[in-house]
This record gives sequence, structure tokens and C-alpha cells, in this order.
Amino acid sequence: MKRNLIVHHGLNFERTIPVYLSVKPTTFNNVDYEGDDLSADVDVGSEAQEWSYIEDDAWLLVMGASSPGDDTLTIRVAAQPAGEQPPRQGTVTFSSTDCPDVVVTVNQLARPG
Repeated sequence: MKRNLIVHHGLNFERTIPVYLSVKPTTFNNVDYEGDDLSADVDVGSEAQEWSYIEDDAWLLVMGASSPGDDTLTIRVAAQPAGEQPPRQGTVTFSSTDCPDVVVTVNQLARPG
């Protein structure tokens, strides 16, 4: 929780503003080796709360993300390279001040040879 001091007509008020970060779902399994667009929902404590993300793997791209406030975004998963490829796992990390990070994990299927 975050506290804000508000002064209104010479009177001081203190209010508590909830501060939290939630991303759902946090795991995508069996993503096609040809790639896919996945949908995730970001939920924060208030419409003014800022958040950010980092694609931890080059084959994942976040699209349509808008901070501050809640949002639904797309995680674009690139196709596995040509030829036989093992399954792979990648992550996108979401952050907001005073909140624990939320890691979204993407598990992509192997490409057969």
C-alpha cells in the first residue's frame, strides 16, 4: 500500500492507494513451433500506476502494451528456426515500483526435423 497526503481547503487528508501488479496467465504451455500471438492481462492497483516489461528472449515481442493502468497485451512468439529444433522456454518480466516482479513463461514446442 502507498500513502498519499492530500491537502484540500487547508485540511490534510491521508488516503491509502493499493499498489499491486498482476499478470495473467503467467505460463503459456505447448505453444506451436510455427509461432503464435498470446494474450495476457495486466492488472495494477490504480489507473495511475506505472509498469514496464522486458522481453528476456529475442524471439518474444510484447505488442499493444500501454502503461499506466490496466491493459490487455499480445505476446508474439516467433516461429522456431527451420530444421529440427528442441523445445524452448522464454520469459517476459513485468515490473512496477513497490511490487514484486511478475514473470510470464512461454514454453514453445520442438520443431520436428
